[in-house]
Amino acid sequence: MGIIRRIKKIITGRNPINGTVDNMGSTDEVHNLSDFDGSLESMYCEEKINHHCGCFGSPGGRCSECGVISCVRCHQHCGGTDNPSPIGCGKPICREHSHYLMLADGQSLPFCKGCFSKITRKERRQIAARLLLSPFVEQEDKQ
Repeated sequence: MGIIRRIKKIITGRNPINGTVDNMGSTDEVHNLSDFDGSLESMYCEEKINHHCGCFGSPGGRCSECGVISCVRCHQHCGGTDNPSPIGCGKPICREHSHYLMLADGQSLPFCKGCFSKITRKERRQIAARLLLSPFVEQEDKQ
């Protein structure tokens, strides 16, 4: 026998950067009559599409640099996702646009390109200033 009813639900999201519509998965529901005994059969199919990071998890957010969607596990923010740091701007970033810096306490935090450049320039200026001022600054012996 033939299909009695078909229901298709498509989940989409609009990319604000380039205006395209991203397919984020779909579900398909089909009801038909069985050829064997004439009873009603229902079939449910769910399509999952992997995110830009390659994972199939639930969507975590959209990167502010390129606009791709990452899963919850791979999605990060500038300055850290779990504990936002005041040295980062907090923009959402994907793995591809994360630049990592090792902090003094041994923690490695992801930063966007702008914040990463700002922090590394500041560190280089401090190193250059120390090198230029080192002949004029007296060092104490720690003995």
